[in-house]
Amino acid sequence: MFELTKLITALILPPANVIMLAIFALFCLLFRCPKLAFFSALLAIGILYIVSLPYTSQKFSDSLIVEDNLSVEDYRQAQAIVVLGGGLRDSSELYNSLTVPGLVLERMRYATYLHKETELPILVTGASPNGNSEAKVMAQEFFTFFGVQPKWLEGKALNTAENAKYSQEILEREGISKIILITNQWHMQRAKLLFEKAGFSVFPASVGNGVTPESYDLNYMHFIPQAGAIGANMQLLKEWLGYWKEKF
Repeated sequence: MFELTKLITALILPPANVIMLAIFALFCLLFRCPKLAFFSALLAIGILYIVSLPYTSQKFSDSLIVEDNLSVEDYRQAQAIVVLGGGLRDSSELYNSLTVPGLVLERMRYATYLHKETELPILVTGASPNGNSEAKVMAQEFFTFFGVQPKWLEGKALNTAENAKYSQEILEREGISKIILITNQWHMQRAKLLFEKAGFSVFPASVGNGVTPESYDLNYMHFIPQAGAIGANMQLLKEWLGYWKEKF
């Protein structure tokens, strides 16, 4: 089911849908349907242009952000800190053959800060489809680089819904229902929704830049296609799809 979901998501989003539209346009030409071929090709080009714009990724990102607006005093009302995993990568560094990517390291850094400010225990959650435990690697690096020892390791969850489900199973036994949830700001709305569905009272602690300030002016580079914008837009589009799927 995990692999099927990833396959379906990949097919309905660019660049796969753009390629399928282009192939469809070619077939339309072969079967003498020039108007449909022209429309399909134009649609494919339009989609590709839109998803390659920095302006689009800025707007998508801003639309996913809800500012936390919480203080350290607010966070002290929680009972535990939950840090979501976000993948592993192979490592040629001497300290380990597997390590967390930068995205997860930013979550761990913020968790360390809040742990020291609130003195709340930490739960790390996440697993890889190949059987490696993200939680175990995160716990090792929490201790190695931040001098912090997570109290609980949840190493079975393959997605955010499972992060919430399995974290709840662990923390319920401890009588914990109020948590600080740490993830990236573009992921927070969906993560918060799922953890609340699992029965938690959530204090969101988002990692990221925040909403783009109105004082930041647009310029022509926002509308020049860039390869980096495609990757950002695909991540944000997938997040929107996931959020609306869980909400409705």
